Amino acid sequence: MSIADRAFIKIVGKLILTVVMGLVSFFVLLLLFGSVLIGGLFMIIFATIMLLVFLPAKLQNMQITISRIILGVAAIVMIIMFSDLPIREAQKRFDGLDVKVMKSGPKSLTLKDKLTVYNANLIISIYGRFLGFPEYAKQSFGLTSKTKAPRSRKSDFALKSPKIVGVVNNWIFLLKKHRRDVAFVMLPARTVSWQTTQGDRRVALALNPVKMEAKGCPVGNRWRLDCKATTRMKYRRGARRVLLLAGNKKFTLPESPFWALQEEGWLKPYTAIWEWSIFSDDERLK
Repeated sequence: MSIADRAFIKIVGKLILTVVMGLVSFFVLLLLFGSVLIGGLFMIIFATIMLLVFLPAKLQNMQITISRIILGVAAIVMIIMFSDLPIREAQKRFDGLDVKVMKSGPKSLTLKDKLTVYNANLIISIYGRFLGFPEYAKQSFGLTSKTKAPRSRKSDFALKSPKIVGVVNNWIFLLKKHRRDVAFVMLPARTVSWQTTQGDRRVALALNPVKMEAKGCPVGNRWRLDCKATTRMKYRRGARRVLLLAGNKKFTLPESPFWALQEEGWLKPYTAIWEWSIFSDDERLK
């Protein structure tokens, strides 16, 4: 490899590293902004350290690079050891907003309050993908733009829920009794809701409550079920949902502050539809 080729690879590598670190810095900056709005000292310190680690500047200085690595490791150790602190900070802030909305309505929120809630919705949209609820994260981001038509997506993630699998198995039981000389069979719709998300958080966050519909199509000696799960993506006054778990601590998100932003037009509810197909002998149904 020539000197010119090595120099070109070095330049491209530095450019890619700068872009990646710049993107990470943007997400960390969003977290820092949210932490300032919440007033969480622990998360302000953590986000500030991570911003220093990923800021795309002086990348060729080895001493600074080593210092960044040490800071990054220290920040990760800190968040692991004291993971309940940011949860307590966020819980206190949102519980206060919840009380304010329940007592005095959406108009009681200040501009700072509204920015806190709106930024929290963005943080859920971005970081939810890494915290175990990517579908709910996608749906949360959809609240930032208005649409009259339902938003449809293809995914069978709902099959991770025993409740949803139970509905599908019930349909299969009905299909086994049905004649097969048909193009398809429309199956009875079912409504599913969750009183608790324990052990079923990913699906429950995205689909609570949900209307399940399906049609069965005979394929050889088995059935193919074309399923559709429809839910209204919106926040509800007085509702709460468990969003994060860290040890014995959990962050229970009060929905009233987000409902207030819907009433003020900052967040826009819409209908979300998830579609998938599954065969009656699929191992996931056993």
